[in-house]
Parts: sequence; structure tokens; C-alpha cells
Amino acid sequence: MSKEIGAFKEKTVGCLLVAGLVLTIVSFGLMWLFSVAGIYRGTYTRTPVTNQITDAGAMNLVPLTILGVAVGVGMMIGGVGYGLYTIKREHQGPRRTVPNFRVLARYCYDRDMQLITADWDIDVADRPKFYVRGVFEDGTVGEFQTTIEVYYQSGEGMTGEAEIQGKWLGRFVPYIGVPTATS
Repeated sequence: MSKEIGAFKEKTVGCLLVAGLVLTIVSFGLMWLFSVAGIYRGTYTRTPVTNQITDAGAMNLVPLTILGVAVGVGMMIGGVGYGLYTIKREHQGPRRTVPNFRVLARYCYDRDMQLITADWDIDVADRPKFYVRGVFEDGTVGEFQTTIEVYYQSGEGMTGEAEIQGKWLGRFVPYIGVPTATS
């Protein structure tokens, strides 16, 4: 369920950015079109004696296109703001202890988001980020960012007790021995 929510948030940010950009470009194009058409209309509808413009024509629609530009820029700023707000809050929330958390995979990325495959490359990596993917008792899969200590403690295939806060894995204590089935 949280994966669907995350995908929805990413899609919302992307759609806001693209829709805002399209609206801004279209509004600028229409603003230019209405301005040129209004200037031509105003030029040939001047009174001969006073040289006063009697009809602005399409120039009257320019304020509407300015509103379109403002809304488009607002959508883009809102999309970026919502994305930054979501990223800031993804490690917040109540702490919960999850029993029988099984580690499916663990991986590390450097600053350029290049996957680090060897453990000895982690020491020389530039600002590495550590992730652990695991499955809960109910079958849902989650991906969590963590520290280097928890990363090394979470071996692939291990089952244990995890402490999770938002999308942060703060602690993983593996179970020792073979887990017994409870009925």
C-alpha cells in the first residue's frame, strides 16, 4: 500500500511540473498572439482626427493569458514544493517495532546514484546511501533507508526484529536459530 502511495506522490509531482510547463508555454504563445493581433486591430481602427484607438480587439484577452502564466508557474512551484515536503517528511512518523521482518535485499548507492556492488567500494564511495528491502509478516514489501551499521547487520535472507520510522530502518536485530512455527 505504501508503494502505491509513493507512486501516486511521484506521479502527482511529475504531472504538476509537466502541466505547469505546458500551461506556461501555451499562455506565453497566446499572449504573443493576442498582443500582435490587438496591435494590428488598434492600428487600423484609429480615428482619423484624434488618432485614438477605438477597438483593442484581441488585446483584451492578454490579462487572461497573464493569469494562465501565473497559474502555470504556480503549478510548477507547487509541484517542486510538494516534492520537497514529501522528501523531508518521509523519515518521520511513529516508531514501530516489527517482529519477523525478513530482509530480501540490501544495497548501497553513491552520490551519483551508482550502485555499489562490492563492500570494499563503500569505504571510498562519495556520500553513500544504504537501503534495505524487506517483507513484513503480512507479505507487504518495504524499502527503507538506513545507516551503515544497520546495513551490515541486515544480511540478505535474515529474519529478525526491525524498528521502523516512516521509510527509515533504525535497527535490525536478527533472530538466532531456526524460527519455530506458532499455531
